[in-house]
Amino acid sequence: MKPTKTPSRKARWRRLIAASLRDGWIVFRDSGIWLGLWLLLWLGFTLAIWAGTRPVLAFNQALYQAFSQMTLNPVPLPEPWWLQVLFYLAPALNIILLARGALNMGILLFDKRNRREAWQMALASTYRDHIIVCGLGKIGYRVVGQLLASGCDVVVIDAHSDGPFHELVMGQHVPVIIGDARQPELLHEAGLRHATSLTVVTGDDLTNLDIALTARESHPDIHIVMRVFNDSLASKLSSAFHIQTAFSTSALAAPTLAAAALGRGITNALYVAGKLLSTVEITVARDGIFDGRLIQTVENQHDISVLYRRGRNGEDLRPRGDERLSSGDQLVIIGPLAAINQIQTLNKPNAAPHAPYRL
Repeated sequence: MKPTKTPSRKARWRRLIAASLRDGWIVFRDSGIWLGLWLLLWLGFTLAIWAGTRPVLAFNQALYQAFSQMTLNPVPLPEPWWLQVLFYLAPALNIILLARGALNMGILLFDKRNRREAWQMALASTYRDHIIVCGLGKIGYRVVGQLLASGCDVVVIDAHSDGPFHELVMGQHVPVIIGDARQPELLHEAGLRHATSLTVVTGDDLTNLDIALTARESHPDIHIVMRVFNDSLASKLSSAFHIQTAFSTSALAAPTLAAAALGRGITNALYVAGKLLSTVEITVARDGIFDGRLIQTVENQHDISVLYRRGRNGEDLRPRGDERLSSGDQLVIIGPLAAINQIQTLNKPNAAPHAPYRL
């Protein structure tokens, strides 16, 4: 079985560094008011020195004197009394502004917990060729898990700030952006322009459709997968709105529920060319009818396919037909329900002692 691809530690560090740089710029931008006040103090103090000293200093000299006095490198007191008062006040005001600005910037830069949303957006901005999942309920959480297991990069958008799966997903290095995915700005923050696919799995059909159409307008070529509850709506979306894939939850669940009602051990079911196929897990019984037989022989005689095998020598996804089954092998097979039921009936211990010698 092919191992799952996972991002390297180097790639994760590169992404964290890029996100930190972007977040640092946002912090600097949000702290600009304090920098602006400090510059205004410096400029005002410079103009006061320039206007109040005799002989009149050059502007660059007044600028330097103001800076020196504000940074506690004192210069001689000038003559005007009001300018002397400023010489005492300016350093105090400078310390207050610098301390407040540094405190504000430090909180914004290092307190990621209180700035979680901004940090998640900064992290999401570093993603390329990723999949955006809108909605982090039970289905959304399982979708994210499957995508991660397949080696995909994922960014999540969820409307609820207190979702039960947020911590679990963020613990797997997945950015979670809180907000309404129907807003183009939020899709932009999630990296829609650089994404390969958008999966919309909220619990409301109209919300899902609105998100899909907003994404289509912003990124006409994006591949969209939608969860819908209305079967008639699902059949019309592809042609009417150019949404490439739309799955009805009830349409997906109905075959599995029906197959499970008809047969034991059914794990999944789907329609292929109008024919209902089911999957089941079985363990090859010792000295049973399948013990020792070739996979291709079992497949041809019983109209099934072996999708997966785990045995003494490890596991294999889609094993070769010339491999021989052994007792204890765990198989996942797919086929019509009648064939599945027949397999389960025949797979009994000591049903055919000569089975290991049959082809």
